[in-house]
Amino acid sequence: MAFIPSRAKKHKTFQKEELNLTSMMDAMTIILLFLLKTFSTQGQIISPAKDLKLPYSLSTAHPTKELTVAVTQQNILVSDMRIMPLAQVDPSSNLIQPLYAELQRRAQEAKQNETVYGIPFTHEVIIEADENIPFDLLVKVLYTCGQSEYNKLRLLAIRER
Repeated sequence: MAFIPSRAKKHKTFQKEELNLTSMMDAMTIILLFLLKTFSTQGQIISPAKDLKLPYSLSTAHPTKELTVAVTQQNILVSDMRIMPLAQVDPSSNLIQPLYAELQRRAQEAKQNETVYGIPFTHEVIIEADENIPFDLLVKVLYTCGQSEYNKLRLLAIRER
């Protein structure tokens, strides 16, 4: 037994259906945010100074983002801020005073951030040294960093391929 179609179904005209772009854009935005959140890179974390040629190493450890002390062929830099030229380094003293003062200031600031904001002070510094600087200058920089509460020292090098 067949049913008689209702009057509404009998006179219904078919319309062309359109795609709802709003819901598709919402879904694509969620997928994009998820991918950006889970995406990790092993890219360049530290960019050396222009007049700095880093030595080569066979180490496979990846650098972390910490305070950087760069010793170029002409200057000593802390986080890309020029502290002093190499010509002003006192050859008779192991402590480099301007570098020590800047590192002490940054250590005090890091301690204050630790107490106020809970950001841990890691006592870590990354040293970027040109491959052609004298070893005694590198020892002075290491000594100065150690005296200014940065006792976890890392030397930055380029991994040989």
